[in-house]
Amino acid sequence: MLLTIGLEIHIKLKSMNKMFCQCKNQQNFDDLLPNTNICPVCTGQPGALPTLSEEVLEKTLILGKALKCKINEISTFDRKSYFYPDLPMGYQITQLYHPTNTQGQVSFFLDNYTDERTVNIQDAHMENDTGKMIHDGGQALLDFNRAGTPLVEIVTLPDFRSSEEVVEFLKELQRIVRYNTIADADLEKGQMRVDVNISLRKSETDPFGTRAEIKNINSFGMIKRAIEHEQIRQEKIYEAGETFSQQTRGRDDTKGESYLMRSKEDALDYRYFPEPDLPVLKIDDERRTRLEEQAITIPHNIIKQFNDYGFNKEYINAIISDKEILDYFMNFVDQKIEPKLIVKRIAGPIAARMKENFKNTQELPFTNEQFGEFLGKAQDGSLMENQLKIIMDEMLSTGKNLEEIIKEKWFDAPAMDSNEIKLLAKEVLAGNTTIVEQYKAGKTTTMGFFIGQLMKKTWGKTNPKIAQDIFEKLLG
Repeated sequence: MLLTIGLEIHIKLKSMNKMFCQCKNQQNFDDLLPNTNICPVCTGQPGALPTLSEEVLEKTLILGKALKCKINEISTFDRKSYFYPDLPMGYQITQLYHPTNTQGQVSFFLDNYTDERTVNIQDAHMENDTGKMIHDGGQALLDFNRAGTPLVEIVTLPDFRSSEEVVEFLKELQRIVRYNTIADADLEKGQMRVDVNISLRKSETDPFGTRAEIKNINSFGMIKRAIEHEQIRQEKIYEAGETFSQQTRGRDDTKGESYLMRSKEDALDYRYFPEPDLPVLKIDDERRTRLEEQAITIPHNIIKQFNDYGFNKEYINAIISDKEILDYFMNFVDQKIEPKLIVKRIAGPIAARMKENFKNTQELPFTNEQFGEFLGKAQDGSLMENQLKIIMDEMLSTGKNLEEIIKEKWFDAPAMDSNEIKLLAKEVLAGNTTIVEQYKAGKTTTMGFFIGQLMKKTWGKTNPKIAQDIFEKLLG
């Protein structure tokens, strides 16, 4: 049977204040005492009125532009009414009937950035978040720090046909909001929450099947497993000649199963009606012009550019995983340095050293100018690859500048002729007779040792391929 998937994604906006009040919009609640950032508005006190945050609106519009949405001139807010202890007002302010952003599209890649897909966005609407209910020692505790924080809910059309498509789309969406300073979108911290609607049907021409919504998913791996498990669960139901009702299910990833939470609600269950305390939202020409002039970074377009450069998946992953690394890379591309020369160092030794010792590129032991000089040497061909590797390692470990290392290693000494290299190769063999015997006995991996010893004697000025040819001839 054909798998059909639609998504509802809640993105917590990275704004200074909450959506309708001046309380701080904290991003990491683990660092905050419960019920610290609260006021009469976000705790639903009688007579307290909401006022839409200018920053929240701006970030919502930027996200709409990044998702290629139609930015509607007129949009409105609605009340979604339901009772739950963590919802202090007894309703949530959202945009059901007239969202600000509608009819969007997002493109992304599958199969190591070789296969392109596009999915349609129904809308990306604003709504305020609920508080948090904590169950501890038989008690139910309420923390309203999260209440009223700004969300954008992105609703896709049911365009996905596999768990891989869902995960790669979500990675692209996460990059979009991070690159454009819209949100941090950390799934484990609840800054990006994903609900997956899953159904089966016999073919593309058949009506959509009964769907189940899976909630409580907080990692890409968990999302993939939840989809695959639900597909199997529904297939078994249909194979047995049975049916099921539209429903909402939770996910227990430890047990590898889902469980029924409730029958799926429809809009009527929430008694939606227009929000009386907020006026109609009009996007005027001045704001629209400002939005059109706003620079937007689309990761999908950058990956396309990287494909044109001939980057492999490891290079692409290394550069797009972090906006700061991407900016660092692009800075040198703008200086007309060959992209593969740059990415080879950033994705290799720099990434490895940063993982061990540094938090960001600002903490590297050399300046951008010094790295630029190094890349210039790599591009003009005045140094061999093995010399560049030694220099890069020295720059990372000691912070010494390029010219200093070149002089210390004698890399600026005149090139050696083949006879000199051959004499030094003979010295290497004469001083390592035991290893020579191992090589002749069939242990050919010792060739790397011989080449390394010759490199030391020639201060790295020998081409490794030439060195190997010399040793092979000498060893017979």
